[in-house]
Amino acid sequence: MLKVGINGFGRIGKAVFRVNHKKKIFDVVAINDINEDNNNLAYMLSYDSIYGRFDGQVSADESGIIVENKKIKVYHSSNIDAVPWENEGIDVVIDASGISENVLRARNLAKRGIKCIVTHSPDEDKVDKTIIMGVNEYTLSRNDFIISSSICDAIAFSPTINTLNEHFGVDHGYLTTLHPWLSYQNLLDGPSKSYASPGKTYHHYVLGRGSTISLIPKPTSCITASCKVLDFLKGRFLSLSFRVPTGIVSSADVSVKLNKRTTAEEIIELFKKKEAEQKLKIFYNNFEPLVSVDFTKSEYSAVIDHRWTKVNDSNYIKMILWYDNEWGYSNRVVDLVKHLETLD
Repeated sequence: MLKVGINGFGRIGKAVFRVNHKKKIFDVVAINDINEDNNNLAYMLSYDSIYGRFDGQVSADESGIIVENKKIKVYHSSNIDAVPWENEGIDVVIDASGISENVLRARNLAKRGIKCIVTHSPDEDKVDKTIIMGVNEYTLSRNDFIISSSICDAIAFSPTINTLNEHFGVDHGYLTTLHPWLSYQNLLDGPSKSYASPGKTYHHYVLGRGSTISLIPKPTSCITASCKVLDFLKGRFLSLSFRVPTGIVSSADVSVKLNKRTTAEEIIELFKKKEAEQKLKIFYNNFEPLVSVDFTKSEYSAVIDHRWTKVNDSNYIKMILWYDNEWGYSNRVVDLVKHLETLD
């Protein structure tokens, strides 16, 4: 097993840990988080308001947390490169901090025995490769040190739009995502504080409005992130997002004009075939009358809700996707680390 360190033990860091605890893909030997209370870290791993109790015994001491009698060293640095990861024999560091500065500092770990960094989706020039599982993981090489695992919206949208383009050709389209509130948003109106750049105020002021009482329209980076792996999208898609007053599960409303004529039945059969043939849990086809909360803890990148798969004028289609923005994304991070073991 690869030895892994997790930098940032917030929502994604803990979800990655939980997913891997179940699948046992790699060995987590160290955690870094700015929360200096190890007992609190153990508590938050043990109990989660969305995902429930952790399946295992968790405790803590002054130097780390203990999960089912296995000691995991815990550090408390605000900088990823200030952590002595090499002391723990770590192969891969998963940067789940969401802090842009950590992506820049991660480059300093290249000379310290770390094989690679798996991080979020910053500006393209700060990473060696962006990988969306189910789209371009075959392009990964041992020379790629800082690897972006993209964002939850893109890992749902990109495989879907790529499948449509491969079979019908994509002319243009529009994407609207609905994303649950995030921890940096406010309960009451106030400044919109940036999470990625601590100390700065986000320039989209609407994100400072009360998150539990409004639908909040904002730009989305989904198309920008998807264009990093799918060149054909550039200049063809517009997008926006709404932050919605729910705790988990996102949705994407996709409208696409195709180059070829098709039917709803043909599209449904295409994605049924893709689901049957896939090696990773990228697509799931839903036909039941479900709502967002029913997709909590879905491992899939995208659940395609075919109740709403429609075709207008033979080549203009509508599709609705659901995805657990934490759990689905974290499953693909674990898949990406597993894929690293297959590289020559």
